Amino acid sequence: MRVNSISPVYAQNVELASFKSDKKLTNEGINGEFLDMQGNASKYFSLVENVSNKKVGSKFIIEPKNPEYKGLRLLITPETEILGRDFSIGIKNTKTPSFKGKLYGSIRLDDDGPDKRMKSEYMKFWTEGKHNEILNYYLDSITDRAKNDYNFFIPSDGDGTRYKDITSLQGGVTKPASIIPATLNGQPMSLVQNVISNYAKTGKLDNGYDFINVKPAQGSAYAFLEGLKSGKISVDKPIVFSWGDNFTDVNISRLMKEHEKNNSGFTITTIPVDKDKTKSLSIVKIDSFENKKIDEFTEKPQDDNYISSCVIPELGEGKCLSAVGPYIISTPVLKWIKENYTKNPESFLNPDKGYDFSSMVIAPALRALNEGEITDNNGNHLDMKLAMINENETWSDLGSQKDFSQAMKYINAGYYKNLPFEIRNSIRNNVDERGNITFSNQARKLFDKMIDDLNINAKNTVVYLQQ
Repeated sequence: MRVNSISPVYAQNVELASFKSDKKLTNEGINGEFLDMQGNASKYFSLVENVSNKKVGSKFIIEPKNPEYKGLRLLITPETEILGRDFSIGIKNTKTPSFKGKLYGSIRLDDDGPDKRMKSEYMKFWTEGKHNEILNYYLDSITDRAKNDYNFFIPSDGDGTRYKDITSLQGGVTKPASIIPATLNGQPMSLVQNVISNYAKTGKLDNGYDFINVKPAQGSAYAFLEGLKSGKISVDKPIVFSWGDNFTDVNISRLMKEHEKNNSGFTITTIPVDKDKTKSLSIVKIDSFENKKIDEFTEKPQDDNYISSCVIPELGEGKCLSAVGPYIISTPVLKWIKENYTKNPESFLNPDKGYDFSSMVIAPALRALNEGEITDNNGNHLDMKLAMINENETWSDLGSQKDFSQAMKYINAGYYKNLPFEIRNSIRNNVDERGNITFSNQARKLFDKMIDDLNINAKNTVVYLQQ
């Protein structure tokens, strides 16, 4: 299961360093946006002109440095994405709401104690300076005005049965600790480090972490609930809950902003799915697409009539919404969960599903919200609301080796399957399937040659030839 959208993905051995132009030729655009050239981009391209203004927004013209492509000019707009083996180019906006908070993880207790490899993957993120490197790159201009406080919980205790062909090759590690084909600061990254890096891109994590140890049969929901009960997990800040084996570039700050705008007690991130695929997924039923209030949350629904009632016409024919995460839980809901779980932990356990997050956390919270048991500081009733992964973000659940391999192939190609480009036949010769526009056959030939020579994936680039 994955979002049919496209997102720039940074290749291996990419340095986290922005392109820096001289004072006369700035790479700053409008409203906090700037031209972002990562890795070896400045080795291949140079900034020619900043054409940004209030009428057109942030736009830049760059040119290849190789004299073989002399005269070729590329217009970079906010929709442009250029990805090479060792570089990427695009326009970045620094004015996202940022956060600061603590990171929690659930760690599996093996026969010889807590999973040492899993703890090591968390700790390496700080001890090797990876967190600071990402923080300085993405947040150097906004950390002084971080306005929101959030904590984070990443479950990383699962067995990962369907993923064992990968983890066995790496010595039987827990799935979130398994290495992916990417590096950060020249060092291999694990799945869980990728999740942490996505948090670090949009906010300031406290310089530390904490763990809740659980036995294999207990699971992430138990770790979360016990962490609340013991006081190890604070209820004084909203918490972002995201799985340690997800592979995504979802903008956490955007979700936080939406969560606050909706005054949501509990935000569930969703993706559209065909209704014939819903029987193996978590499906939400809403009152209206405009209101975004979730009325029901059903894990793997089997009743066809019920599934049909979850179809949302605004998404297209036969489309439902599946919950994927991250989830955002506000402080009133956290306090309600802690109080009620402490009083009666058995009431949170579904005998048919065991320690399942959907049934142990989401279901009781949704019931309490819908019955008006949880209010904000002003006494207003809170709801469970949905947020959607948008077209500029990608999400995959790496449940198996097949999922892993397919995601890597899509990412290496620079896009995800079934990208909904609408190409007009009248300009087919000048607009390729990636939305790159050229204005002459000569420009097209030179651009295509550059794309092939440099092994580039480009999207929505406007190309012309300077005579």
